[in-house]
Amino acid sequence: MANRSALVTGATGFIGGRLVSTLVEKGWSVRACGRRDRPDDLPPAAEYEAVDLAGGDDLTGLYAGVTHLFHLAGASSSNADEAEMERANVVATENLLGAAPPRQLERVVHMSSTSVYGEEEQLPLPVREDVEPRPSRAYGKAKWRTEQVVCGSGLPVVVLRPVSVYGPGNVKLLASAILDVAIEAFAGARAVPVPAEPIEQRLVHLDDLLAATLHVAEADEAVGRAFNVVDGCYPTSHDIARILTGHFDLEVVIADDPDAGPSYEERQRSHAAMVEQGMKPNILLTKERFRFMRKANRNNRVSIDALLSTGFRFEHTDLERSIGSTIAWYGDHRWIL
Repeated sequence: MANRSALVTGATGFIGGRLVSTLVEKGWSVRACGRRDRPDDLPPAAEYEAVDLAGGDDLTGLYAGVTHLFHLAGASSSNADEAEMERANVVATENLLGAAPPRQLERVVHMSSTSVYGEEEQLPLPVREDVEPRPSRAYGKAKWRTEQVVCGSGLPVVVLRPVSVYGPGNVKLLASAILDVAIEAFAGARAVPVPAEPIEQRLVHLDDLLAATLHVAEADEAVGRAFNVVDGCYPTSHDIARILTGHFDLEVVIADDPDAGPSYEERQRSHAAMVEQGMKPNILLTKERFRFMRKANRNNRVSIDALLSTGFRFEHTDLERSIGSTIAWYGDHRWIL
């Protein structure tokens, strides 16, 4: 496809920034935007504009020459209050799509989340995209309302619903669990206590999500549809703990006490000592150890048949290798010691 020109919102975020780089590498003309100043690591070839999509400014200029919109902007933290969720997700999307010139865009790819399915009300498993979502938290509710805005816009849209994303550059979720293990290794631990109850997890590597994003941007059969994005592997918290500890030459100890292991204060002290020795404090240190691996979700398993039916294939399904390369990246960049 010639003369491909993308507008990427949310370009200051983990996924959005990498999407901009990937598009530039593949020859796209890219205009990016975000609420903060231009990130230092954004490719020079990409245009950038700092803009608040929910602020009421005229957004029509963002679309000059654009053929594809990749909409990744929105409040990503489940800790944001409901008003901010509404503003940053729903209102911003209404403003953005309302400014789109009629019949100009060939494709709109909207990044949503499997959080729209909710965690409390049991849905048929594996959860298909055509099920009626039952979001239970503010983040999922905002994402679902945003999807409704997108799908009601009259534009050629595709919705992606990824699970937890990991990979080089991420600063939370699995990254925080990696930091937890690195802290205990730094403090001299030989074994890492993990809560006895195994919790099933779900992940997708950043590179697979980016590949899926580009795939649906050009697949004709994708228009008007939503797609779950997960690598199809469902490791338990114990499985992930063993992968993480193995890369630090530590053992896993299954503990009946869910609070076993160093306290938050002890972890903070070790973290501070690591920073003093040159670690960059980019990864989120959570108050609860292995917080990412403690969240049970009755709707954890989702179907990827729809995405696979379009010809897409996942590449990063070997968790040992993919998580290992992610840990190596963090070490090389001094995000862990």
